[in-house]
Amino acid sequence: MNTKVAAPFAVHSKRTVRLAAVAVIATAFFVLGNADVRAGVLATVAVGSVLTISAAIRRYRPDDSRCWWALFGASVVFMFGVSLRGDPSHSFSLLPDLFTLTGYALVGYALSRWIRDRQSIDDITPLVDAGLIFLGTLFLSWLLFISPALESSYSSASTVVNGVYPAIDAALITLTTYLLYSSKPRTPALRWALIALIATLVGDVSYAFAATTADAPSSGLLDGIYLFAYLSLAMAALDPSMRTVSQRQDPAPAHSNRRVVFVVTLLVVCATVPLLGSAVSTGDLVVRSLLLASILVGAFLRGERALTRVQFGKEHAKYLAAHDLLTGLPNRTMLDEEFARHERSQAHGRTCVLFVDLDNFKIVNDSYGHRVGDELIVAAARRIRAAVGAADSVVRYAGDEFVILSRRDRLGAEALARRIIDRMNEPFPLSAATAYVTASVGIAEADRLHDAIREADTAMYHAKSLGAARYAFFDESLRARATSAMETTTALRGAIRRGELEVYYQPIVDTASRTTVVYEALVRWNRDGRVCTPNEFIPIAESTGLIKEIGEWVLRCALSDLVTLRAHGQDVTMSVNVSPMQLRDDSLPNIVRGLLDEFGLSGADLALEITESILIDDMGTAKSLLDRLAAMGVLIVLDDFGIGYSSLNRLRAMPIALLKIDKSFVHEIGHSESDTQLIRAIVAMASALPVNTVAEGVETEEQASIIESLECRFAQGFLFGRPAPIAHWLLESAQQW
Repeated sequence: MNTKVAAPFAVHSKRTVRLAAVAVIATAFFVLGNADVRAGVLATVAVGSVLTISAAIRRYRPDDSRCWWALFGASVVFMFGVSLRGDPSHSFSLLPDLFTLTGYALVGYALSRWIRDRQSIDDITPLVDAGLIFLGTLFLSWLLFISPALESSYSSASTVVNGVYPAIDAALITLTTYLLYSSKPRTPALRWALIALIATLVGDVSYAFAATTADAPSSGLLDGIYLFAYLSLAMAALDPSMRTVSQRQDPAPAHSNRRVVFVVTLLVVCATVPLLGSAVSTGDLVVRSLLLASILVGAFLRGERALTRVQFGKEHAKYLAAHDLLTGLPNRTMLDEEFARHERSQAHGRTCVLFVDLDNFKIVNDSYGHRVGDELIVAAARRIRAAVGAADSVVRYAGDEFVILSRRDRLGAEALARRIIDRMNEPFPLSAATAYVTASVGIAEADRLHDAIREADTAMYHAKSLGAARYAFFDESLRARATSAMETTTALRGAIRRGELEVYYQPIVDTASRTTVVYEALVRWNRDGRVCTPNEFIPIAESTGLIKEIGEWVLRCALSDLVTLRAHGQDVTMSVNVSPMQLRDDSLPNIVRGLLDEFGLSGADLALEITESILIDDMGTAKSLLDRLAAMGVLIVLDDFGIGYSSLNRLRAMPIALLKIDKSFVHEIGHSESDTQLIRAIVAMASALPVNTVAEGVETEEQASIIESLECRFAQGFLFGRPAPIAHWLLESAQQW
């Protein structure tokens, strides 16, 4: 492992050593040799570097090869420009400068494109900064090089251009520095490119200075500086990081203070340098004034732009904090502000809250994935926005829930709810499929926002209980129901401790022999002298988290009573209902195993009944737990089969051992041929899986006879016994003996 980590550094180190060796050898030959040797060394290094860049592009295949090919082209034209500088035989004196300026244009193109590709937002600030640096450096170059050259006998168009080169170099160095330090991690290829540009700057400054004095070294010696530029550019191309220069990187921390210091220093230098000497002519004074004015105006505009961007950034951050990124709607943090706005309104009616929830959204999300689910949310938000009035507020509350604030009377609010439901009833064309999703809407009015949201949420769940695509207004009946639910929750806490819960048992019989083979455990609550059925308190136990405690207690009682029943001669097993909330608890298999061991029972002695909603709501988690339970020998029973939404594919994926046919099908057999045929089809399907079947709700001998003729192996219902405490079944067993 250590070798793999160290290898890249070793490779880079070897490459650097080789570069240093080449640089030392080339420098030695260049300095000690004559003019021809110098020209040969420079040509050899330049050509070798150009070929190296070309080979590296083909080898690494960078993301944006156009930029590297632009640098390759710049190296070629720079090579021609440098070679022609020392050759006075050509008739066009600006020919070397034409090549050099073309090279600068190619480098500028590559750097600008990399900056554009790396940025996550459209920002020309780096280009503005480079422009300011160019103007500032050009101003200094004018004072130090160009203006003195114009007054000397060496004055020519080429000397003026030579004075411009350092300014271009400084601008390109600014862009490269931005690329290198504006993101992390630093890109080694850009470091080498920066070194190449700095070497070029040194060379260009040397040439500009040489144009102002007769004692300057020859151009052949000055060209030696460009050796390092070529070698550094070759090293940039050879580094593997060159392939990712155009990729977006993690932004590095901003160094705004450093930028301010740099700009202030630049302005101070530009302001004090003119004090070192005076203008030699009116033209010289005009150029100095224009350059200095451009710098000052540019710096001012740069500051204004920075302030504008800061203000925009604050406003944008404020917007993002208050709006949902997916739909663009205000999020729940805006509810108080929007509610206050509606309360101040003089419009007719009261401020009402509509709580909208998409029906069966989870099915779409689980079937097609979260990306398609997001498409559905966006489309639903558009439809809601189109259905409400211009003055209404639409807020994405959470997930597939939306809250609408509107100033209306009750009739107007109900009309708005119907309009939303009608819009939602239309099919949703999505990328993966066309989805059919409805909406349930709850409506409430209240003087306080959060009371209204709570009441609208309660009304929405009431509407959902009535069926899909319904709305309900929170009225006194719902208030009483909500109050009753709160009282039930309070009373249910501690019911086990007070001994108010009791387990009743209902037999499941073999249809052929009519003997009891299984007892289903059904919990009851003795509340203030009245026996409450599970439908009255289990949903509340699930919503409050009490179901885990109650479920474990029922399981313990059922297994304990199973031991008692067997001790009294009954050869039976036990079936216990499991809540969907329990199947989200990873500790359930351990609890079951612990209780089985405690009572000396095996997994085959216990069946756990689940509902079809498990196959829809959280199939992944449920399957994992059920597989663990089935591996212990526990039988998994699917209750109320036929009234849910489970598909055969999902059913086959679960370790189901028994299907309980819902009593709504059994009630009509003998009177409805279609129900009889449905039961026959369910039994045939179960046999193919293969699993056994239990017919629920058998109340007459006629139903029992038909069920037996349909080869349904087990049956349950009032015909064979109503739910009763354990004492009842022990007494019946004793009477049979």
